[in-house]
Amino acid sequence: MMRVYGDVVRRGAADDVLEQLRERLAGASAAGPGLHRHGLLVGALIQAGQLAQGLADLRFAAAGGRDEPSPVIDAALALTRMLAANCALSWNSDFARIGALPEVELAACAALLPHEAIELKEPEGYAFYALYPESYLNAAQRLRGGSWQVFGIRSIGTSLGAIVASELGARRLVTLRPAGHPFARSVAADALQVDPGASAFAVVDEGPGLSGSSMAAVAQWLCHAGVAEDRIHFFAGHANGPGREASNSTRDTWKRVRLHVADFEQAVLRAQRPAQRLESWVETLVGPLHAPLQDISGGRWRGLQARDTSRLPPVHAARERRKFLATAASGRWLVKFIGLGREGERKFARAQALAAAGFCPRPAGLCHGFIVERWRDDLKPLPRPLQAEQRARLVERIGDYLAYRSRSFPASDSPGASPWELWEMGCRNTEAAFGLQAALAWRSWRPMLDPLARALRRVETDNRMHAWEWLAGDGLILKTDAVDHHAGHELVGCQDLAWDIAGAAVEFDLCPAEVQQLLDRCGHRPDTLALQFNRLCYLAFELGRHHEALASGADDDAALHAAVERYGCALQAELGAPPRV
Repeated sequence: MMRVYGDVVRRGAADDVLEQLRERLAGASAAGPGLHRHGLLVGALIQAGQLAQGLADLRFAAAGGRDEPSPVIDAALALTRMLAANCALSWNSDFARIGALPEVELAACAALLPHEAIELKEPEGYAFYALYPESYLNAAQRLRGGSWQVFGIRSIGTSLGAIVASELGARRLVTLRPAGHPFARSVAADALQVDPGASAFAVVDEGPGLSGSSMAAVAQWLCHAGVAEDRIHFFAGHANGPGREASNSTRDTWKRVRLHVADFEQAVLRAQRPAQRLESWVETLVGPLHAPLQDISGGRWRGLQARDTSRLPPVHAARERRKFLATAASGRWLVKFIGLGREGERKFARAQALAAAGFCPRPAGLCHGFIVERWRDDLKPLPRPLQAEQRARLVERIGDYLAYRSRSFPASDSPGASPWELWEMGCRNTEAAFGLQAALAWRSWRPMLDPLARALRRVETDNRMHAWEWLAGDGLILKTDAVDHHAGHELVGCQDLAWDIAGAAVEFDLCPAEVQQLLDRCGHRPDTLALQFNRLCYLAFELGRHHEALASGADDDAALHAAVERYGCALQAELGAPPRV
């Protein structure tokens, strides 16, 4: 497999995380009833889940890769569960009511926190894929009776498991981290963590992914502990089952357990209660809608703007953010998922800043994970080919845009792949596409990686400089989709501005003179070596990204095949040139 994705991990002091959680809860306490307060509570639930995950992973590492109970993990899970109950009360009361804030649980947790830093992993579903904890609440509400124990799979299962445990009235909540090969996970934990008094066992995660092996591993561990399979229930994010890398035993496990699907459509899009529907949230910003929200995810947005249908942009539907088109008397509006909790708030602030600087459409507001911004019917995709005057104006605009990002969004402490990781990605993707002999060309770059790392100055790069991401009309050029790809589920993350410069050069086939104009305009002058390395890595990454979309069985084969061919040919040509020091 080619390498495209990576976990977003940051390190921090546990007491700092708890203090941030206190501040968010203070904001929720001061806020009046409504969706905003509910969003603050959900954000607090997410942070508490991250804290529990970080503490459990710290203990996991200290125990040699084994999940063991500890008082501090129990305290963090009790805090997370209390917040889950508060979120459930808010949701079920149409955001009118919340319970008492968890002062006792906060104090108990604070008294036990370790002094060493913990690793906090970004829950991908909350940040990128419109996975709502309220969907799991709805799934659990359909079950009644019994004595439950809940196992939440880290990372995101800490908070999702808390929601399910709260609704089911579970006797105990445990978090586990299946480990080993991604397609053949296993659980290392003491069977004493299985509650002998429970009559049903819930395994909670956002998957299944390519293999579905994490949830299957917990089920198999429970069976080895003496639990009958018909007492095991999976709470999952979709009903499609494990992906193409699932083993036969994993598929058999998924067929035998009881499955409960946390359905975004049912919980948020078509909720029985109007207050819980996305369209109601949007109407508070833009006025009454003239028609139901139009789903334009998975590339369906391409049909809404005038473009050459023979040259449609490639899409990877499974990895696209959820997005909708809203039509009201005030006009047409893009409604796009950008993340729950703190991540969504940070991205919204970035969107506001970019709009104020004139580079992106202006947002109308943020409603519990979805940004609402004007759909620009007055602008069209860039024509191809561009005339000389248009190209010159575009190069200036890109330069101004990158200069603004560099000044406004430094990211010295933000996660991003190192030159060594990018180099390894380049080797791996090249070998997968063209064989070992072609990948050997990357060897000449090894002595350059440490100097490249020392010169690297990270910013919140755009990471999507493709031609179809720009709109133009009446003398105006705007950048779309600009707020979160540096903080996405992909390996690249925050990079030196040379990454976006290289991306623009590739996507618009800029000649050396145009690249120089771009460098002059953006005020950032990476040396020739850095530009060459970033260009190589960009091509290898885009080759892998589009190849992965094809391998997933995406319907848009023609455009994806063309993209794979284009990036592959360009990469082979660039690999023939040695590093220029």
